[in-house]
Amino acid sequence: MKTLKYSFIIFLATLCSYNTIAQISPYTADAVRYSQTDGGGTARFVALGGANVSLGGDISSISGNPAGLGFYNRSSWAISPVLRIGDFNAEYQGESSQNMGGNIQVPNMGMVFHNRFEEYAGSKWVSGTFGIAINQKQSYYNNINYSGEVNPDPNTGIPNDFMEYMLSPFTNQDGELKLYQSEDEYTQDFLSNPYSDLASYIDLLVIFDVEDGDGNLLGYEVDRYDFNELSSASQRENINTYSGLTTLDLSYGANYNDKLFLGAGLNIHFLNFRQEKTFTETPANSILNQYEIDEETIISGAGLGLTLGAIYKPINMVNIGVSYSTPTIMTMNETQDIRMQAFFVDGSQPERELLNEVPAYSFMIPQKVSAGATFFLSKYGFATTDIEYVDYESARFNSSNGAFGGDTPEVGRDLKSTFNIRTGLEGRLGIFRARVGYAYYDNPYNTGFQQGRDAISGGIGILKNGFTTDITYSLSRFNNPNYSPYGGGSVVESSSNISNFRLTLGRNF
Repeated sequence: MKTLKYSFIIFLATLCSYNTIAQISPYTADAVRYSQTDGGGTARFVALGGANVSLGGDISSISGNPAGLGFYNRSSWAISPVLRIGDFNAEYQGESSQNMGGNIQVPNMGMVFHNRFEEYAGSKWVSGTFGIAINQKQSYYNNINYSGEVNPDPNTGIPNDFMEYMLSPFTNQDGELKLYQSEDEYTQDFLSNPYSDLASYIDLLVIFDVEDGDGNLLGYEVDRYDFNELSSASQRENINTYSGLTTLDLSYGANYNDKLFLGAGLNIHFLNFRQEKTFTETPANSILNQYEIDEETIISGAGLGLTLGAIYKPINMVNIGVSYSTPTIMTMNETQDIRMQAFFVDGSQPERELLNEVPAYSFMIPQKVSAGATFFLSKYGFATTDIEYVDYESARFNSSNGAFGGDTPEVGRDLKSTFNIRTGLEGRLGIFRARVGYAYYDNPYNTGFQQGRDAISGGIGILKNGFTTDITYSLSRFNNPNYSPYGGGSVVESSSNISNFRLTLGRNF
């Protein structure tokens, strides 16, 4: 294994990220991924489309609008496991692919401790409630699986395959092989592309002596193993993404005269992103069966933020709520592991591995402002709606030690601020509850790409003797940013439909 620090950073950040075509830079897509949230929470609030700004009395209030804790009149706990089933679609080189997968997590659990202010006679402050919760605000669970055939260029006869991409540092603008006068010269070009470097160790790229007719050394050329055999190649890749953005929330909400509810929360953010990629190319030739590239990228981060909120009841049948989440600066750490292996016809299977540790950098999650209203239909239920403003343009990467290999990426200019809408209905009949909801997330990209992200949901619940059981189904749908497996390669278009089955069990005490 080769271990490198401060090397290949520009290239790895560009190629090993989730999407790599010109109209959406990898840093821009990362900024969106780290900034987007769907709220998470209990099955009850997920069934309502995630609308929770003007509601209270739920564990979700700890991480959403802490003013909602003021609605509690007793202590409580809740836990919410979830089963995700993904339906993933991709198209590459005119070929369509579909696959499915599953994921189980416990993204939300929490506890609240209620205290009445009875000892303060004459005060209009009724009670206060402290809550602590772990809440996954965004899941990164996703998959892209595609396959296709790459054919030779009709003008040059050279296939636009991954092998040709690994050879690209050693060709000039006309596509002709460079002639190097020394080892130091071609070594610098190897260092510009880690895939080229790995390929040279497993005999996919070879360094040749160039001589004149008299046998005198003129220099060196780097060429592919089958420079006399150029043909089509079959490609396939599987990309799995895991983990998510989770917060540990410590919040307090207070009730003033059963009319005004105020709250504040400390949000400790933990970002975990893990991506596993396996790319396989099978050229049509008599020397090499195929070669495979396995990559794993792990990114972790942590930061602190605050959430402030208020809910006001102008009349008993109406709640009006607002909340504000401050920008959060995350300290990020990233490692990338790449392994390349060739499978030759003669049975040899050379392989080489590279581990890259990227210098620490930071990312600022943008601020968010939400407002909502709830209208109650006596004891029979309610309708609720939230509008959320997300200032994506203020998202920022920063590094003081060369993590980006050059200028800090300006992701804000590729993004725009958005308004997201969440709405839901709850009907009540005795101990039974039924809910439906919808959430629309506006497109944050300012580059022409339409993400098309929304979610529909529905669920049922039972509340009896202080014990709650809620079950919710939600379907999240979105387009993935276009992806190219290598520079100049064809584009993969893909979309994901993820079904979530969430169960919440809770009890008052």
